[in-house]
Amino acid sequence: MPDETLALEGASPAVRSAIPAQAAEEAAPSGTAGGEHAAPPPAGPSMRERWRQSFIVGFWTWLSGLALYAVVTFAAWVPFEGLAAKAGDPPDSVSVALDAWNRWDTTWYLIIADTGYHWDTRATAFWPLYPMTVRAANAVLPGGSFGAALAVSLVCCLVALVLTHRLAAEVMDERHARRAAFYLLAFPTGFYLVAAYNESMFIALAVGSLYCMRRGHWWIAGALAGLAGATRMAGVLLGAAFVYEYLRQRGWSVRRIRWDALSIALVPSGLAAYMLYLQQSFGSATHFMESQKAWFHDGYQAPWTTIGQVAKMIHDWTPMFSPDNFRNVANLATALLMIALLTLALVGPWKLGPEDRYLVVFAAITLLLPLISPIHSHYPLSSLWRYSLECTAAFLVLAKMGRNASFDRFFSMGAVGLQGAMIIVFLQNNFVA
Repeated sequence: MPDETLALEGASPAVRSAIPAQAAEEAAPSGTAGGEHAAPPPAGPSMRERWRQSFIVGFWTWLSGLALYAVVTFAAWVPFEGLAAKAGDPPDSVSVALDAWNRWDTTWYLIIADTGYHWDTRATAFWPLYPMTVRAANAVLPGGSFGAALAVSLVCCLVALVLTHRLAAEVMDERHARRAAFYLLAFPTGFYLVAAYNESMFIALAVGSLYCMRRGHWWIAGALAGLAGATRMAGVLLGAAFVYEYLRQRGWSVRRIRWDALSIALVPSGLAAYMLYLQQSFGSATHFMESQKAWFHDGYQAPWTTIGQVAKMIHDWTPMFSPDNFRNVANLATALLMIALLTLALVGPWKLGPEDRYLVVFAAITLLLPLISPIHSHYPLSSLWRYSLECTAAFLVLAKMGRNASFDRFFSMGAVGLQGAMIIVFLQNNFVA
């Protein structure tokens, strides 16, 4: 067997589709039994057309989300008529209404963008790439740093939806890909993709890296993973998916490893650069770990221990319908849902192919992180249902399950309805995730 054939053994369909036509013709039989040449297979859409389709789907999904967020923002004070809302009086202008999105972690990102990390050293718990981008955008856009932050998040949200559709289309097909992009934005915490958080930037970089891994573009995949690692610590976990997929495309043979394997060194580059900055500025490369203690992140434990603790807290909580108990229920239910979906990605009628398991590897490790490092407070899994947006493989399984029209309607209505309620909670300056 030629070396070229060996090198492509086990490669993904996307990689094999890049084989030159001449090589494909040499591998194919020269003719039929009757001596006639076989008709060439019909040509599929070009890569440019595929990306165009992904952009169209991503754009309309993004636009529909913005319409929902505008309507809910307008209606967010209606339930509080006659009550002393925590968010204050209803806004009297569009700009004041937009200011209602300046909540929680947004404050820290804006502090970093405007003044750096020295104003409050607890800020080192927040990774630098998003506030650095906000600072750059603020130099050319009107509206101050908060307006720049919203603009960055809106663009990153669109990119994340386009890339999610493109990756899902490679894994499955266009119809499933449309559902995957929609389910991502429709998820109850999907509004964080447009809020002034780093969520959409991280997902765009992570999904972009995963897509490039699938295509065998290792240097680009490593560079995007490095940028993801400068956006959030979880970005370095892309290294596990990188190693898995690289070896799979090499047929799990060490002898087939080539020089492009060196691109794995780019994956931790973002984290390394941030640690170097912390060492020079604060005298400790791991200063971010000290800062995490301000948010009750300290120590590690088995994931099942965390799940058991949260389940007991829910059982013992009084009153049952208190906001904190709802947060525990929402985060624990999401954790169990994601575990189930990632299991179904490997076995059962909605499983992904063997060439897609690297997606499950990344999603599983990303989900494991908050389970082994919980918050030592009255809701240990705080924000897990926001971090679950990063589990792309789970949304691919949901897209497959969505082939059933009843499931599609049930999930869509439930997710969008709950998201609307959570937006109101967020705008009223209450904690969601």
